[in-house]
Amino acid sequence: MILPSFTFLLISWGLLASPLLGQEIYVLGGGGDLHSIDPNSGTLTFIGLTGHHDYIWTGLTQDSQGVLYGSTGNWIVGFSIYELDPSTGQGTYVNHTGLTGVACIAMGPNDELFLAHDPLFPSIGGVFDLYTFDLATGNKSLVGSTGVEALIAMDFNGPDLFAYNSIEHLVQINTSTGLAADVNPNFGGPLGATASLCFDDYGALYYVDHALWLMDRTSGIRHPIDWISGFGFWGEAVFREGTKPHFSLWLNGTTGHYMQAKMTGITPNGRAAVLWAKGEGGPTPIPSGLPCAGTMMDLNSNMQKLSIVTADANGEAVLGPGPKRVPSSARGLIWLQAVDLTTCETSNKVLFWI
Repeated sequence: MILPSFTFLLISWGLLASPLLGQEIYVLGGGGDLHSIDPNSGTLTFIGLTGHHDYIWTGLTQDSQGVLYGSTGNWIVGFSIYELDPSTGQGTYVNHTGLTGVACIAMGPNDELFLAHDPLFPSIGGVFDLYTFDLATGNKSLVGSTGVEALIAMDFNGPDLFAYNSIEHLVQINTSTGLAADVNPNFGGPLGATASLCFDDYGALYYVDHALWLMDRTSGIRHPIDWISGFGFWGEAVFREGTKPHFSLWLNGTTGHYMQAKMTGITPNGRAAVLWAKGEGGPTPIPSGLPCAGTMMDLNSNMQKLSIVTADANGEAVLGPGPKRVPSSARGLIWLQAVDLTTCETSNKVLFWI
């Protein structure tokens, strides 16, 4: 049975919801292999190859019109930017960067392209520089030194640029100076040299390695949605929105402490219900006689209701921390998922992991 203190904590929370219609995460492998990931399940689907496999592929981003761009090259010939067809993966040459170690790219406000460059590549230990790059002319401009090494992925959340590295973990980069700052010096995030991250349009931060995770951008702490159905040497990822806001649910904090649940993409001012279950399993329908009866939840048949809550006008909610600490016994065992009582759409599920 779930511990009473944990039950009390969960019942004190409310988790909220909104629809998933056409959303997907594009992720680019180092070999030029483009894939799609279902943001609710982690299911990985191969799309196609870029057709340019002489060098390593490192970066992936999209502009405001949804055009995909990738970066490929090596320290001898330098790195170039290609446009990628999201239906086939096929790459079309755009321009050469004039840089020999482009590790990740991100499209900012007004479709301004930023490049993170390792001047010592392929050697390790280089302090990365931040550049802007004009796709039309090929002109690049140095913004400044980030002050950190080993950047492997970056993406914008509105005007704010975040990146991930294997030393400082989740960092935020000042786009005026280039300087990077660890978002949480007290937390050492997941290690590894191959990973991707991307924001949806509503601020949910997705992280891809051997699993699909949701990471809290204020702390760098992540908990998994599910293990993905394949693993690659990932370059970067981008989130493609659908026709309605994506309904995301993630956790901030670690078990044994006070924690928060955070949600975006909820029906504004609508109500939602949150369910929990111990152990893996599902799908399971909501029983007859209840709101949204028949809706399939990605939880097993021991799922129970935690709370019914009301969203704010922006369709967002922050629940907690507290009033009780989440016991360490919940780690790797308890799953949460929410259902929007207006639309009967479901959120992703999420596992208490650390």
